[in-house]
Amino acid sequence: MLAEVGAGMGLWCGAVRALHEVGVAESFWSAPRCWFERTELATPDGRVLTGFDVTAMTRGAPSFVVHRAELHAALAAELDPASIALGARCVGVEQNADGATVRFAGDTAVRADLVVGADGLRSAVRTALFGAEPPRYGGETCYRGVARVAIADLGLAREVQGAGQRCAVHPLDRDRVYWWATRRVPEGGVDASPAERKAVLARCFAGWAFGFPEALAATPADAILRNDLYDRPAQRTWSAGRVTLLGDAAHPTTPNLGLGGCMAIEDGLVLARALAEQDGDGPRAFAQYERERMARANAATRASRAFGRLGSFESALAIRARELVTAATPKRMLARTFRAQVGYEPGPLRRAQPVG
Repeated sequence: MLAEVGAGMGLWCGAVRALHEVGVAESFWSAPRCWFERTELATPDGRVLTGFDVTAMTRGAPSFVVHRAELHAALAAELDPASIALGARCVGVEQNADGATVRFAGDTAVRADLVVGADGLRSAVRTALFGAEPPRYGGETCYRGVARVAIADLGLAREVQGAGQRCAVHPLDRDRVYWWATRRVPEGGVDASPAERKAVLARCFAGWAFGFPEALAATPADAILRNDLYDRPAQRTWSAGRVTLLGDAAHPTTPNLGLGGCMAIEDGLVLARALAEQDGDGPRAFAQYERERMARANAATRASRAFGRLGSFESALAIRARELVTAATPKRMLARTFRAQVGYEPGPLRRAQPVG
């Protein structure tokens, strides 16, 4: 059965519109949500450097943070349970002119006309198409958790940036928050135990303003997730023959803009539309999908990596310069840059056909 996994996930405009298009049930949308109304950048001692209203760019598709398990459940509810196979780990893909074969651990295989590899950062399908290349470390490790804490700023998405460390606390509803924190550490560094992981975070973020220490204190140590942050350089194609890639398998991005999961959802809608418009012709549909998605995904990946570097400066001089530039930059310019990333419009699931 599907089990609860992960923590929170931001759903910005493009993903929200795509989920509406594919018919996610009303019960998902009617659940208590805390819509984003404003975003801010702040310092650990409580200074707000900048901020702006985001309601204009999310009009018609209010954006919010959701627990991943709730989104998984809403998507699974739209499918025939018999169409979902769990516990199958893909280990490779082979194809010829007649179709493609997906091979799974345990020496099982499935034959299909087309294959979409949505198997994440270390995709076996990607490796089968383009060879094994390690992902690119972003220089930070990220901790995440969900806590039962009530906060006042229900419509605010605020990131707090310090010296080589960042954090945020986002409301899921009036009683729960999703939080994350990053630290600059060598790749592969591991906290010895859940208790040590929590203790390290408590020490690193002690005294920080805006609620992170309180959210951390309310989170059980064994519920704190930790993952190094990676992306991959852009490549010229995600497809070969009857096989294509989607989401992190195609364009993994660091989570600094909250767009990784959103872009996978956008991908799904655009790919489904391309397959419908090309009458199921895989190679033609995959080419259309890439034309519509490649520039968007590559731009978001570059912007996210740049924002992560900016937010994780360690030297006092660089941090002071970052704060001065952030405070001095016109808010309308920051809002325009932000809108270019989160205000993406994926379009309808099916375009209207021309008359005549």
